[in-house]
Amino acid sequence: MKKSLLILTSFLCFGAFLQAQITKTMSVVPGGLFKALTYDERSNTTHLILTGSMDARDFKTIRDNMPKLEILDISKVNIAAYEGTEGSEQTDKGRPVKAKYAEKTIPQYAFFKNGNGSGKRTIKNVIYPKNLIGVGERAFYACYNLSEVTIPASVVSLESEAYYNCKALASISVLSANPVPTMGKGVFYAVDPASCILHVKEGSKTAFQGAKQWNDFMTIEEDVKEAQ
Repeated sequence: MKKSLLILTSFLCFGAFLQAQITKTMSVVPGGLFKALTYDERSNTTHLILTGSMDARDFKTIRDNMPKLEILDISKVNIAAYEGTEGSEQTDKGRPVKAKYAEKTIPQYAFFKNGNGSGKRTIKNVIYPKNLIGVGERAFYACYNLSEVTIPASVVSLESEAYYNCKALASISVLSANPVPTMGKGVFYAVDPASCILHVKEGSKTAFQGAKQWNDFMTIEEDVKEAQ
């Protein structure tokens, strides 16, 4: 009887695990993500893997219409430029505004709703495109459960408050041997410098220890490999 109960319990737990993680893999075109996903896919997907091209409109879809999304893999995506009122930026009252969004850049306010001061709290990790050049202003502001970030070597700009108040951020890996050259104000404000480990390439620790904002991190490990 006990053995049967154990088997049943294990089966139910495994079933719940499978149900909890729903992965969707698809190719997208700029501005096309919302229509490409069904209502159920938008509502229940936890892991989204994209290829193709996307822009600020698609980041808005992810932020506002995918309430369970935890992992976003856009490593094989090209982020296109966009100009218009359907992107991620909005007024303090939550109204859309016309804005310009740069190519190869995580858009400003990508995962933060300026109107109500709320970051996307479900997101835990975003795997960036290898050709990424920047992370926009307040892109991950108040994403309380973002736990890790890997910054490609191609990144040249992290805008103001990009990772502001990412309380759970425990690991930042930088794939360039040099600190990102352009840093806005308060990029890592309220990220715990004692618990968040900065991972850098061998021989580059001194450079990061001498760079503003990067030198706030108390633990810098030279363990980033070329393969990353």
